[in-house]
Amino acid sequence: MELIRDFKKLNKKDVAIAGGKGASLGEMTQAGILVPSGFVILSNSFEKFLEETDLNIKIDSILHSVNHNEIHTVENASEKIRELILNAEIPQNISVDIQKFFKKLDSKFVAVRSSATTEDSSTASWAGQLESYLNTTKVNLLENIKKCWASLFTPRAIFYRFEKELHKQKISVAVVVQKMVESEVSGIAFSVHPITQDKNQLIIEAGLGLGEAIVSGQITPDSYVVEKRPRRIINKNIHIQMKGLYRSENGGNRWRDILKDQGKKQVLSDKEILELSNIIIHIENHYNFPVDIEWAREANTFYVVQSRPITSLKQNKQKTIYKKSMNRSMSVMDCQCWYLGEKISLPKISNHATFFEPMFIYRSTKGTSVYYNHTDIAQDPEFLVNHFSANVKKFHNILEQYENDCSKIIKLSKRKRSADFSVLFNLIVDFWGKLAVIMVSGESKTIDRDLSKASYELRKKYDAVLYQAGESLLEMARQKIPPNYAKWVEFLTFKEIKYRQLPEIKELKKRILGYVFFKDNLIVATDIEKFAQDQNLNIIDAKYDVKTNSKFVKIKGNSACAGKVIGTAKIVFEYTQLKKLKRGDILITSMTTPDFLPAMKRAIAFVTDEGGITCHAAIVSREMKKPCIIGTKIATEVLKDGDKIEVDANNGIIKLLN
Repeated sequence: MELIRDFKKLNKKDVAIAGGKGASLGEMTQAGILVPSGFVILSNSFEKFLEETDLNIKIDSILHSVNHNEIHTVENASEKIRELILNAEIPQNISVDIQKFFKKLDSKFVAVRSSATTEDSSTASWAGQLESYLNTTKVNLLENIKKCWASLFTPRAIFYRFEKELHKQKISVAVVVQKMVESEVSGIAFSVHPITQDKNQLIIEAGLGLGEAIVSGQITPDSYVVEKRPRRIINKNIHIQMKGLYRSENGGNRWRDILKDQGKKQVLSDKEILELSNIIIHIENHYNFPVDIEWAREANTFYVVQSRPITSLKQNKQKTIYKKSMNRSMSVMDCQCWYLGEKISLPKISNHATFFEPMFIYRSTKGTSVYYNHTDIAQDPEFLVNHFSANVKKFHNILEQYENDCSKIIKLSKRKRSADFSVLFNLIVDFWGKLAVIMVSGESKTIDRDLSKASYELRKKYDAVLYQAGESLLEMARQKIPPNYAKWVEFLTFKEIKYRQLPEIKELKKRILGYVFFKDNLIVATDIEKFAQDQNLNIIDAKYDVKTNSKFVKIKGNSACAGKVIGTAKIVFEYTQLKKLKRGDILITSMTTPDFLPAMKRAIAFVTDEGGITCHAAIVSREMKKPCIIGTKIATEVLKDGDKIEVDANNGIIKLLN
């Protein structure tokens, strides 16, 4: 039976053995968040302790006598159970293991914290219910561990079981032993403002010394409200602090007076507030729900010592708005690379600055449509531009990394070896985050001209890389799967291919009719309205700038290359449809890729649903000197094959002349 486990070997799925606190610390450690090192004495140890000391039957019997509406029964039960636990000896095999892990930690002082196995869910938080012991030493380590076990049965903890209807569940407790941060300043933070419940605001509370003084309510901390997008401090409340809680020389804590000049200063500088805000948002993005964290700062470094869900927020039943952004010809793996690139790579290179959660809807008749959370983007569409234009050196580093990634991708794409399949997939994910920066910087009207030009030239130079990488990835995948699955490769996920966990053909036949790729999950769905209802989403296939009268329909877009022509519209969703495009026709598509080039030579003009001035269609149109209108959003939906149209790229207008 495993009794103890290091943070590095725990994650959020280990609540049953490590408790909510222990599992969260392990999850954050694995996610690269700076957490003081430590280990968890698993709930197995507590169970073994109860079993070997014959306390389990006695405790159950005492708990059955509790009527939580009669407080004296709760108090009596608590006193009896805690006395039993504190007077019992920890079995030798457990105590020996604890001492071994403590020695490896190589820290004179540790924090010992209780971690209940049902704690910190989205509806219940055991915050303040169980005990923690800061600045514990080797001398009192085992005693404090027993106190943590016993705190599962304090009067307030027993009452809490009944209040949250947990008394019929099996509840155990693990104990976190964590290297003690000697906090210069510390505090708590909420990734969503708990009072206003504004999801675009976070709040930080900060005080001098140990955070226990704030949690216990014995000092009034500074509080700072930060807007997430755009990132800025919008409110500060500075309080004079007369005393702080600090470590005693021989362990434990003591109160210490703070000099008046120090106590009246702002605890965190504005720069530190924004630095901590980035960490908080990173944690929220990692978990995908609002979080309440405890933090500490030592030697100019922020550490996170606890994270749990915020349980006090009202349930928001308002539908999340997703608006259509573009149409693309994509495989399922393309969707995965895009999603993971924005979720993992983009926040990483921008200091956890942003994550725009894309959704991909595939319809057999229209290919793949890409939707974005409208609320996220509407808050600050220029956020990335502002972030990187203020960090010019960092921006140029990203351009250099982007070029290196492109070179690696080109090399692997040429080899097309199945052994490189996973390497290429992960490289494309990393590439996507940098590509997002290149795209918005190259097309922004507010960024410095030199930065914009550098982005544009680099995008133009490597325009075909993403398409080539996607095609090579599919070719590598075909080598890894049985021949009868080759024609379905575009509908398989990365894991299905890598681990050969291939679905049945009947499942793939459903996917080919329609699916949604959302939050890293592939969901078979042909009825998009039902999907939206199930997910509480408002999915909008937006109609932009369509004007009609008795004579014509007029669609507006952005001019990528000037000119004016009249011709026959041909609608193309997939490159396999390009053969229908005859010389003199006008290509109407969601976007173009390098394999469109032969057909683009036959066409007299191009019209796309999506794209900016650095997109493939825009670049090629200027090279071919053919009229091109981009970013119409709806041309492929409004126009039909055979329509006679006028493309006026001087003014960005398409007219239906039938």
